[in-house]
Amino acid sequence: MKKVIDLHGVSHEKALVMVEEYLLMNSFGNDLELELITGKSPKLQKKIIENILTKYDFNYYIPNHNTGMMYITDTKIN
Repeated sequence: MKKVIDLHGVSHEKALVMVEEYLLMNSFGNDLELELITGKSPKLQKKIIENILTKYDFNYYIPNHNTGMMYITDTKIN
């Protein structure tokens, strides 16, 4: 089941904690699908990618039509 987390108005520090906790708590035994709304904040996206997604080997996709959103999964994205 896809979960949506909207980070509008959340500090970068708190957003990183929220995302990391959600991903780690929900990545075992499930097909993880997260739609992460970051707003147009490349700095926050870069922090999420470098500090969480790369560290824990999650896959992600940022659609060209909406760069304020990230799709995150624990399975391969084609």
